[in-house]
Amino acid sequence: MKKTFQKTLIAASVGIVMLSAAGTASANSLLFPYFTTATGAQSVLTITASSSVSTSPAEALHYVYNYGTACTHYDASGSMTANDTLSHSIAATTAGGFGKVVGSDTSTPVYFPLANQTGFLVVSNKTSANLDAIRGSMAIVDPATGLVVSYPGIDNAANTTTAGAGEGDFSTNTDLRFPLSFMPAAIVTTSWYTVAVGNMNAAIVGGADWTGKVTISNQGNVYNNDEVAYSGTVSKAVTCAGSVVASDLMTGAQAAAVGTNGGVIKTLATATAPATGAVMMKMQAVQASVGAPFAGKQFLHREQAGF
Repeated sequence: MKKTFQKTLIAASVGIVMLSAAGTASANSLLFPYFTTATGAQSVLTITASSSVSTSPAEALHYVYNYGTACTHYDASGSMTANDTLSHSIAATTAGGFGKVVGSDTSTPVYFPLANQTGFLVVSNKTSANLDAIRGSMAIVDPATGLVVSYPGIDNAANTTTAGAGEGDFSTNTDLRFPLSFMPAAIVTTSWYTVAVGNMNAAIVGGADWTGKVTISNQGNVYNNDEVAYSGTVSKAVTCAGSVVASDLMTGAQAAAVGTNGGVIKTLATATAPATGAVMMKMQAVQASVGAPFAGKQFLHREQAGF
C-alpha cells in the first residue's frame, strides 16, 4: 500500500472514530458485530476506560475474534488503564493494518493477524468488577466497496457483575423478528451480515468456536414493493455468523414473482441454544449505473428488530 494512501485511510478512520464517540456503549463486554481486514481497508477500534478500572496493575482486556466462513475463534489479552483511550487498526501491520492511531500510546491492543477476513469481535475488561468499565466504537473505511461507517459496541452490562464473570453473555438480546427490505437489484445489492448472539461465556472460557445458531424463516410469504404477498416457506440457518441475501429466503417462484423491483421479507428466526437472538448488519452496495453521488458507495447499519 502506498504511504500516501495509508495516511489518507488513517486520517479518515480517526475522523470517524471522533464523530462516533458520542454514540458509544458501555459494559464489561462489548460486541462489535462486523469488522473487515480486506486488502486496502481499515477497521479501527476505539476503547475508552472509565475512571474506576485498574491502573496498577493495568486493566486486562480480553479480545475474542470470530472470523471467516467457519467462524473460527481467536483470542488474546491486551491492557489499558483508568481514563485511557486506545485506538488501533484491527489488522496487524503484517496484515495491512497501521497499528496504534497514537504510536506513543502505552496501552496494549490485540491485533488480528490475517488479511482478507471478516467477522465479529467481543472485547471485555478482566480486572475490575465494574458494569461501566469500558466503552467502544468501530470505524471502517473500505475504498474498494465505498464503505465508510462507524457504529457503537453493543454492551452486556446487565449480565456482567464481577470481573470476568458473564464475559460474553449477550443472552438479554432476544431479537428474532426482522423486516428485511431490499431495493431493486439494478440499483442496490443487499445482504445482511448476521451474528447469532447469546451466552458466549462457555465458548470464550473454553477457547472454543461459538456454535450458537439462528434459523431465519420467511414465515411463508414474500412481499413485492406493492405489498402483494407470494407464498412459499424458505429458511436459512446461520451458525455463529454469516451472510444472508434475499434469495436465501425465497423460492425460485417467489423470486420470479417479486421480480427486480425489491420488496420485504418479514422474517422470524428460531434460536438454537445457547443462542437467544440475532444481530443483523444490513449492507447496501449501490450499483455504478445509479450515477453520482451514490454510485460505488456502500452503506451499513444495524437492522432494527420488529414486526
